[in-house]
Amino acid sequence: MNRLLPLLALALSAPAFADLQKCVDPQGSVTYTDKDCPSAPGRVAPRAVAAVTTTGGAAPVDAPLDVLDTGVAVITQVPGRFAWLDNDTLAITTFADPNAKAPWMLRRVVAWNVPTHAAGVLVPRGFIDCVEASHRLVSLDVGDLESRFAIGSRAAPSVQRFALWDPAARQLAPAPADVKAAWHPSACLKPAPEDLAVHDLLASKKPVRYLQPEHGTLSWGALDENGHPGGPTLVTPRRKIALALAINDISHDVRWLEFRKAYQLSPGLHDRQADPPQDVPLLTMDLDGRLARHAIPAGLTRQLDALKSPAPAEMIATQAGDLVVQPGGPANGGGLYLVQGEQSRRIWCTAKPAPGAAAGADACTLSQPVAVSPDGCRIAFDSRPGGAIGNGVAGAPTVKVITLCDGSAPAARKKKG
Repeated sequence: MNRLLPLLALALSAPAFADLQKCVDPQGSVTYTDKDCPSAPGRVAPRAVAAVTTTGGAAPVDAPLDVLDTGVAVITQVPGRFAWLDNDTLAITTFADPNAKAPWMLRRVVAWNVPTHAAGVLVPRGFIDCVEASHRLVSLDVGDLESRFAIGSRAAPSVQRFALWDPAARQLAPAPADVKAAWHPSACLKPAPEDLAVHDLLASKKPVRYLQPEHGTLSWGALDENGHPGGPTLVTPRRKIALALAINDISHDVRWLEFRKAYQLSPGLHDRQADPPQDVPLLTMDLDGRLARHAIPAGLTRQLDALKSPAPAEMIATQAGDLVVQPGGPANGGGLYLVQGEQSRRIWCTAKPAPGAAAGADACTLSQPVAVSPDGCRIAFDSRPGGAIGNGVAGAPTVKVITLCDGSAPAARKKKG
């Protein structure tokens, strides 16, 4: 599902906000909240960002971070997912047999460990549907795709199964039967029983967003005592909290941010090609219903506009600040930007390619959304490899990892790519 499309509709109804407090968190990020400034003790320090002056028309400031290329190829035909199992381990759907007639139909899942650079097979034949790292839950399809797509195939269809990640053993174990009875197989959410059968729960038009089971739901539309439909409300096991939000402020992709003890309700957005141009802040909510909005810095949006960057740019939350994902080639401002307060720098896909990086207009193309580790200190993304790869097909994108926080960089020697 393209997460950017619903954001365009969201942007059209972004409300003005007044009486907000300006808060500065320990990383220097500026946020605006309609309640008290939240405190966030115990965060891991981000990497230092050099002072950056952004001016309209200037080239993006390039300050690349080390990139670790896992060498594990991803599948772009009917994309094979990758996701964090824990802060150090990625589960990646990749090719089971690169020499097969249709390699993308034959899949396996590997676990790739960042500190050791070691890869192990988790599922010899199968692929990832979704992962819920806080509950160690993984939803899998075990089997191949031949029965769905190969004409005349007599292969058995794949079978959905839930598994639990064991970080000590570095293995998946079958989940108890009650997991299948309660969790949605393609969303890894625990919905109301009647919504378990909804095929695409994340795209559902039902006026509810399911949070972590212990945190409740976001819901709206219920009639108040005057017969008027209510706005978005945080419904927890113990109370209801009315939120100062419009319905369209909440995206379909509501994410739990373990590192902030908060939810990302919608990513930030900058779309210069909309009429009029649209700027929507990154919106987060803590467990008490306090809201915070992070805007993409104006200096950065001016640069992207001057370089005629393809639209739109999206901003998501990390521990080290916020991450702007701008599609397009480096000459048009494409790449990944780390934002801390009003400062920003391009940390990947820079104007001068880093050693081992791919070249060409599509070198910065991502086939899937960026995945953020549970502690917010690492990001994973896929792009074309700069050299040979070990277990895919020629030219297939490989998964890369960037560590954003000090004190958590892998001890082993890093590759650059």
